[in-house]
Amino acid sequence: MKWTKASWTDALRLVAGIGLSVFILSSCSSGSDSKTGYIKFYNASPNAPEIFLTVDENLDDDDDDEIEVTYGAIEYTEVSGNNSLDTGNYYIELAWQDEESSDRSDLEIIYEDSVKITSEDIKFISLSGDITEPDVLIFDIEVIDDDDDDDDDLFNIRLLNLHDDYQSVDLYASLDNETFNEAEFLGNVNYHELTDNMKLDQDQYIFYITLPGETDVLYTSVDQDYSVVSQYVIVIRDNTGVGSADFTIDSIGTNGITELADVDSEAEFGFYNAISTDDYLPEYQGQIDIEVTLDDDGDVVIDDLEKGEFSASTITANGDYSFDVKNSADGEIYISDALLSLQENADSTIFLYGRKDAIDDDEDGVTDENEDGIVDDYEIVIKSLALTKNSSSSIYSHGIQVVNLADSDDFSRVTFYFVLNDEVIDTADNLLSVLQENSGSLTLLNNTYDIFAVATIDGTETVLDSMNLVLDENSQELYLIFEQDIDASSGFSMKLINQVVN
Repeated sequence: MKWTKASWTDALRLVAGIGLSVFILSSCSSGSDSKTGYIKFYNASPNAPEIFLTVDENLDDDDDDEIEVTYGAIEYTEVSGNNSLDTGNYYIELAWQDEESSDRSDLEIIYEDSVKITSEDIKFISLSGDITEPDVLIFDIEVIDDDDDDDDDLFNIRLLNLHDDYQSVDLYASLDNETFNEAEFLGNVNYHELTDNMKLDQDQYIFYITLPGETDVLYTSVDQDYSVVSQYVIVIRDNTGVGSADFTIDSIGTNGITELADVDSEAEFGFYNAISTDDYLPEYQGQIDIEVTLDDDGDVVIDDLEKGEFSASTITANGDYSFDVKNSADGEIYISDALLSLQENADSTIFLYGRKDAIDDDEDGVTDENEDGIVDDYEIVIKSLALTKNSSSSIYSHGIQVVNLADSDDFSRVTFYFVLNDEVIDTADNLLSVLQENSGSLTLLNNTYDIFAVATIDGTETVLDSMNLVLDENSQELYLIFEQDIDASSGFSMKLINQVVN
């Protein structure tokens, strides 16, 4: 269907008489005989850890409660599902896990209130602001039965402003093949207010933010598909990514949440040299040169990047680029025209490392041509592994990205144990198994940990390295890099490095 100003006007007129609504599957009905309601939680506090929502019938007598449930933890910029409850009066708690146990009795409560669950409304709870003094908003959102719509090619949308630096903004939308010149005004959105429901034609849209009554665009979203009969909340919030835009949008729907970064948001990137010296790299002395081709922004040249060091970070337009890697000593090309794909608003690290491969010159799949049981020869192949840095800034917990750059025929994976004072390796709750040339991530509560890197070699679990880690409110998100180390007794070592270098 061709989108016209008239069709926009007709769609927006449907707001009249329709109360707030959000998130309900089309099969949900608001019939008077229903005894089920819904509660939903959204975490928009940038320095919050994962937050638990507990619903309880009676805070004073837990033993006799028919309903007492703690839902799974929700991290920053994530949203829960539609949690169904029998209608009635309840108490709610928001809390974070400050001990290893996630039992309700061990959670640190940050908010309590009473709510009434009805079959006509959803309780939508949002958490925003500083987690030490959080803002908690609770909205009664009317359930809409989309089966009552005359035209099932519409979807529902409402707007919520959680950006504490902007008490009011205007939001516009256009189809994805149009510009702001063709955009239609959706509404003025005041801080901490949720607008009435609107019904729009299903299609792909771009959103625009301006100051009230102005036409200078402060934010233009990436395009987003709205092609099902569903219900969404468009949350305007502060941009915590690397881009310069003040805004980003969380599009919250029935099936979860999608962040819509500014389409022009910059990206940031840097390199880490994990290439070890080796007899099969005779001219390599531990330094590499890197050249990144950035089209209109020119080239980025990094000279003499030392083994075990990060390069300086570069901010540029998001997009797809290429890079070359050379040996600083003799200019030998290790990598040529490798893809560097930079996502908007994201900060990436490209790890460069070497892998020893058996040589098969005639490509017949045989690396022992004389059949003496020994591989004829090897070569070092330089490879890259790109990771996006964790954007969390929680003060009570911290993300660890484990990067396994080991190259060994003795084992294929390493298990990393994060052991508390009252644990041993066998009883540790926090562990991560990572294959060579791969990465994994986990989140740890503030505490002191002993870290062990363990691999199974010839049927025996072997500790390849160990180190200590202390996490507190001043800690950052971290990389744990496991790599070759000729000075270590095992030939491997771990290194902890802040993801953001001050």
